[in-house]
Amino acid sequence: MSTKLTEEQLAVVGAARRGEHLKVVAFAGAGKTFTLTEVARALQGRRILYLTFSRALANEAQEKFRGLAEAMTNHALAFHKTGKPFQEKGRLKSSLFQARRLLAEAMPELDALREWGFRDREEAMFPVLETVNRFTQSEDDTIGAEHIPEVLRLEMEAAGNSKGFGDFAACLVPIARRAWELLSDPEASYPISHDVYLKLYQLSRPVLPYDVILFDEAQDANPAMLGILLPQQAQRIFVGDPHQQIYAWRGAVNAMERLEGAELALSQSFRFNQTIADEATELLQLFKGEHRRVRGNPNPKRDESIAILSRTNAGALREVLELLEGGHKVALVNRVEELTDALEAAYRLYKGYKPRHPEFSLFRSWEHLKALIERFPSIAAQYRPYERLVEEYTDRIPEVCHTLRHSLVSEEQAEVVVSTAHRSKGREWDGVVLGEDFEGVTLAQENAVHGCVVLYPEEANLTYVAFTRARTALNKGSFGAALEYQKHLAAAVRKGAMRLCTEEDLKPKSPEPQPPKAEEAPQRGVRTLWKKLFGD
Repeated sequence: MSTKLTEEQLAVVGAARRGEHLKVVAFAGAGKTFTLTEVARALQGRRILYLTFSRALANEAQEKFRGLAEAMTNHALAFHKTGKPFQEKGRLKSSLFQARRLLAEAMPELDALREWGFRDREEAMFPVLETVNRFTQSEDDTIGAEHIPEVLRLEMEAAGNSKGFGDFAACLVPIARRAWELLSDPEASYPISHDVYLKLYQLSRPVLPYDVILFDEAQDANPAMLGILLPQQAQRIFVGDPHQQIYAWRGAVNAMERLEGAELALSQSFRFNQTIADEATELLQLFKGEHRRVRGNPNPKRDESIAILSRTNAGALREVLELLEGGHKVALVNRVEELTDALEAAYRLYKGYKPRHPEFSLFRSWEHLKALIERFPSIAAQYRPYERLVEEYTDRIPEVCHTLRHSLVSEEQAEVVVSTAHRSKGREWDGVVLGEDFEGVTLAQENAVHGCVVLYPEEANLTYVAFTRARTALNKGSFGAALEYQKHLAAAVRKGAMRLCTEEDLKPKSPEPQPPKAEEAPQRGVRTLWKKLFGD
């Protein structure tokens, strides 16, 4: 990009010089890191910390700042104080759920949850660990009922059992607190996720030795991270694109809303042309209500690169397989082992074995998985591509996985790059094609019962991320036709021709109470979503 600052960038640098707290809304490709580098140059001589989620972005920023600021990831900020003891014991893992078997053996109090329909301790660990997981992402000091997955409350209310949730929470919360004690003990041996030591760091109330904090990708911050940064006395400059918030499922919130200070915008993209900018603008205006326009670059970078972006991991696998069978040289942005391990686990389930993979270990059989997909298509959407792949390739799955592990090339050698939309964030290519599994993405849906429209901002965000990876050409594939209909619905809402659904419209209706059968005792509680998903 040009080294000449735009008027928007000059406004950010000027406000930073005046010592203001800032929240900078930067659209895709708008030169966030470059702008923050100029801010650091303008504030030279002050102690500056640059934070981001990506290790690669932190390393890149460290080179660009050239001593003007210390660049690191959010977790690196906490690691030396609260993470290192866990690493030295080999306890750091990708998921908290890898501790469930060991914790189930060590926690006899889990037996109390059998009264609520859980068959054994290990099964009861799922709501317990999900509660702990949500606590690690929060700003709270202790685990409470508010950290229990909301879906449990909703399911109980839908069953006419709202009072029962209070009893269930009174049972679950002390167990979750005990699980947290065991997990957070540096001398214990249970596997933990990186979010555990970040939470411990937040609870330690650290005082950071910096005058200025530059927080990149602020739209992906969770409350625990904000609990570290917002109490600091330093000048805070948060930069992010709220429309690229695609990690709400892991506790991310829009940090911009919590930061006091002036809001400035970076709307000029240096990545893509005006055609892509217009696509992005229309998407954001219709599905997000954004009033600002994205501006394109008349001369974006060109290198003839092509990428196919899929909605799911299994969708990315399918795209890779089809390309390899067509004789193409293919690179994969995702770690291939993450995808093939899950596919092999699905195949083991198909063959009648019990897989140990966390995504498939809950299912008793292949028929159980298929029944789940049939009964709860939205909840189980992530499994359907694996189901289709396994039933298409059947006993060729081991050969397919071997091919995937040994036939991919580097991105420099590839004709086509394949990635999930989540993993494509921060990347760019000349041309982008949306994968087949984007066809099922829903950004707007009509509720015929109430005559209103539901908008799905999280899906709109992911679609925006996918669109804005392209520099000059975007092929929406089979998703294009479905998107046009959804645009029509969203436009009707914006014009007032249709009503946006309210929470009341979407609230599940409680069934009429039924007297218990004479031969059965009244049920005190329900297993809620877990019972629905995984059977009796």
